[in-house]
Formats: sequence, structure tokens, C-alpha cells
Amino acid sequence: MEEFQMRFFVILWMIVLPASGFAAVEITPDGKTPMRIEEVYHRNGTAYLAVDDVLATVGLRGSWQPVEHVYEIITLQGKAIISPGSHFLRSGGQIMPLDQPPKFIDGRLRVTESFVQKTLAALTGRSIGFHNLNPGDTRDPQPGSDLDRLFAFLLRRGSGQAPGLEAVSRIAIDPGHGGQDPGAIGVEGAKEKNVTLEVARRLEKQIKMQLGIPVTLARNADYALDAEQRLQHLSRSHADLLLVLHAQASLSSAVHGVVLFVRPSERAAGERASGKDDSMRLAMTLQSSLRSMGVPVAGIVQAPLLPLGRGDLPTVLVEMGYLSHVGDQARLSLAKGQQAMASALFEGLNSFIEQKQEEVL
Repeated sequence: MEEFQMRFFVILWMIVLPASGFAAVEITPDGKTPMRIEEVYHRNGTAYLAVDDVLATVGLRGSWQPVEHVYEIITLQGKAIISPGSHFLRSGGQIMPLDQPPKFIDGRLRVTESFVQKTLAALTGRSIGFHNLNPGDTRDPQPGSDLDRLFAFLLRRGSGQAPGLEAVSRIAIDPGHGGQDPGAIGVEGAKEKNVTLEVARRLEKQIKMQLGIPVTLARNADYALDAEQRLQHLSRSHADLLLVLHAQASLSSAVHGVVLFVRPSERAAGERASGKDDSMRLAMTLQSSLRSMGVPVAGIVQAPLLPLGRGDLPTVLVEMGYLSHVGDQARLSLAKGQQAMASALFEGLNSFIEQKQEEVL
């Protein structure tokens, strides 16, 4: 029965996903014939195009550098460098900000309309037109949509359990990125995918050793997972709690600290958010433990991020720091700092679990 349900979810996912996937755009370099690109993906209302396809429309070329994990664009002025998750482009000694970072989607590095009209226009020295031929396809999944309901179902507590009364019996940890998707890259080369995996492994070990609670990792090595595979891991884990681990980067080297994301409280319209919501309670205990161990926390943010879904499974997305900040990168890239981060997260988890156990009693 469980295998049948999983196949059903995969089929449903395949039916739903194209609604936020393929479309078509036209790119028109100044004074040239419009060039059509049909492989367009939409993520959170933003169109993403393969950078190879985009460069071809303006007569440029580039290539992925697997060792450095960067993409090199060949221009008349020399090489320009972009990388997945990075909010800036390097060209010679100059740095250009990007409104949205490039992303690996379906095996290709992809960029946004803003990259085409601002960044690429600056690199080529001419205006570039961008026309979305399917503007209706750029909508975000709305509450109640098939995609939203799929995430909501998979992130619900198990049926038959009384919400807020059960102790935590299994924990799921999702280390972000992996494989050909390195995520954000730090000023000294630290890769987000490595940081998230190392902290996840250390946290997993500490939970198992000190609490004896089973832990499921969405990935336990350096390989990529798409959204469907992450959902499969989560649904099979039967977890009572989910931590999603990430790190980020900023154009400003001064921005630093941990940011904790939770889904907006599921409450009646007009009600104020309550600290009693399990995801918020978990975020608050994590924030307290991080700060008590000397880790700066920028705050807790309620945001409708797709990886958090809309279910009632206690879930916190932890942005563990900024790899563009010297102090944060040192903490996250060195073994001592990774262990300190894992220990701080463990203490927060343990406090939350103790609260839940008191409720059971």
C-alpha cells in the first residue's frame, strides 16, 4: 500500500510540476532579430533560462568549470565569472550585483530575466529586449493549488496522532544542495553543499548518541537531489520534526548571522502569530541555544518558502550564516566551527523535545 501511495505521489508531482515549468521567451539584442528560447522554468514567480541558451542569443559563449564550480563567460573584455547561489558576477577586478542568483535546475545552470536585461546588457554594451510569450505561467503556486496541497499532505503529522501531544520519535534533516549544485560559494571557496552536509552529519551523530532518536538524512553524501527525491525521503521517514540546513551569501561582506525561517502560522484570518505554533517554538529554542553558545542570530522570519510546505510538521529552515562574511565562513568551513554549530542546533532541538515530552506527561 505504501509503495502504491508513493507511486501516486510521484505521478501527481509529474502532473503538477509542468504548470510551473516550460514556457517560451524571446530575447532581442539591440538591432537584431528576436531569438526564441523554449526551455524556460519558473520558480517562485521567476523565469529561469539556461545560461548557455541566453549567451547564444547575443553571440557569446561560456562553459562550466567543474573544479572551481563556477561558470566562465567569454566576453570581448575577458572572462566573467558567475556561480550557483552567488549574488554577484566577477569580471576582471570588478564585481556586479545580481538581483537573483543563478540556479542549477534540471541539470543546467540557469539565470533570470534580470540577468539578461541588466547584467548581460552591461557585459555587451547594448540593450537587450526580453519578451515573455507565456506571462500567465509565471504565477506562484497559490494556497489551495495542487502543488501546495501535495506539500501540505506530505508535511502533515501521521494520522491518528493528537497534534501537540506526541513526543518526537524521529527527526529528518535535509542538507541543502549537493552534487553539481554547490549552492553559495564563500569568499575563500567554501561551498554551501559541503557545509550543510558536514553539519548535518555531526548533528545526526549527536542526536543518536545522546538522545537515541532515529535520524533520517535527505542525503548522506555529495550528490544532487531534486524536489521529488527530497519529498520521497521525507515521506518515508515518518519524521515528527524537520530541519532544513542551508548557508547563504551576500554582496555585502558585512552581513552575517543565522536566519531561521518558519512557515507562516496556520491560523484564522486576523489572528496574530502565536509562539505556541510548533515550528515557531522550535525556531525560538534554536535561536536561544545558538545565542547562548555565542553564535549570532539575525532573527526568525515567517515566510511562505516552498521547501517548508504548508503542513503542521514542526519545520525550520536554518540559514546557518553568510559564506561571504569572513567570520561566518570560518565558523562554517572549519571542523571546530561545524561542531559548534551542530552542538548549538542539538541543544535547541533537545529543549524543544523536552517541552514536547512534558506535554505528553
